[in-house]
Amino acid sequence: MRRYFVATMSWILYFIYLLLLVWVILKWHFFDSPGIEKKWLVVLFLAKIAGGFALFVIYRYYYPSADGDIFHYFNDGLVIHNVLFQSPSDYLKIMTGIGASSPDLMQYYDTCNFWLKRFDYGLPNDNHIVIRANALMCLVSMGNFHIHNMFFGFMSFVGLWAIFKSYVKQLAQKRTLLLIAVFCFPSVWLWTSGVLKESILIFAFGLFIYNFRALLDKPSAGNVIGVIVCLFLLMQSKFYVLMAALPGLAAMAWIRYRPKRAFVKFLVAHIAIFIAAWLSQFVTQVDLFDVICCKQHDFIMMVQSVQAGSTIELPVLDNGLKSIIVNVPHAFVTSLLRPTIFEHGSATMMMAGVENLLILCVLAAGIFFIKLRNLAIPDVWYCLSFIVILFVLIGLTTPVLGALVRYKVPALPFVGILLLTAANGERLQPIDKWIAAKLK
Repeated sequence: MRRYFVATMSWILYFIYLLLLVWVILKWHFFDSPGIEKKWLVVLFLAKIAGGFALFVIYRYYYPSADGDIFHYFNDGLVIHNVLFQSPSDYLKIMTGIGASSPDLMQYYDTCNFWLKRFDYGLPNDNHIVIRANALMCLVSMGNFHIHNMFFGFMSFVGLWAIFKSYVKQLAQKRTLLLIAVFCFPSVWLWTSGVLKESILIFAFGLFIYNFRALLDKPSAGNVIGVIVCLFLLMQSKFYVLMAALPGLAAMAWIRYRPKRAFVKFLVAHIAIFIAAWLSQFVTQVDLFDVICCKQHDFIMMVQSVQAGSTIELPVLDNGLKSIIVNVPHAFVTSLLRPTIFEHGSATMMMAGVENLLILCVLAAGIFFIKLRNLAIPDVWYCLSFIVILFVLIGLTTPVLGALVRYKVPALPFVGILLLTAANGERLQPIDKWIAAKLK
């Protein structure tokens, strides 16, 4: 009887939190944007909630043998949460990371599924931030998994909205299309709606872009703090996404303060950071290019050991920079085109195949809307830089289509932003107005 009472109370709490988050969206000025009615933001947030339930159904009923990443992260969070009642000092060590490598704590880590990784490349373990987030949520969730799902969905919703706000001033004539481009890629909707790294990643990356661009426009203490906090979160989650964004961001900052010869500065910034990445091994003892090769080899070995489905053949990297450079075109095309609609698999794989086909169709149709003068806009170069670098990194290291779909999610909103920035506003404005009128 007590179990049913707790379950009932946790669901009452779920709806209280849901109403509270909707209230936050309606009242928080961060969510204000001219031309976008708040009711549609609530609809988009509820769509994220639906995406979280979709992930729950997919992992619970369609991939039960794998038991699902989302449940492992949640259960590991419960394990760490219970440490609070056994040893508050150990709990603080685990949650803060200060002294978290103490051998005495292995008794807790050994009972987790994902705290310890099979492979270590000298980079932060990105499982920890998701598990710690779940452990914190356990303080207020009564152990209801769906409350965690909702909180993760709200985090990614905030991140996506931050990306939208970062570009809405420049794309004011296309704001409705921008909203659709940022929120409505099927893969973005699904894989950032639940207890996964991608939700925290989008939250941190979206707010990082928002604060970074605001810092370039009008520096403030709040933006500086925002950039620092988001940098920390990105380094603790998906480090490679930050690395993919860094050359374009450095070029953007340089061009903002020294606008002459912008394209030359863009190229120089990329070359300089590439050389710095190679030289960093002599300071940090971590060869980033060797990490790429090792990650590919370890990923392939893991896939072979568990006989994962939807595997693809990758050109094997031979631990050399030359090997990476030679395989860049193949890696980019793999990330851009696969999975295709001809690669049969799960419903999510088919959805990704249709999504890729639509992206190709939009890219082809975009030729009609492109304004050549807009191709000189630095934001076009930044988006292109981020997309290409991220797609290459993913294509070099990921031999599983299911993982490929998830990993390229951060780049998809910027595919839409790239096209909208390069497009002729006068041609797209009637389409934007027509969609906006239909949404009223």
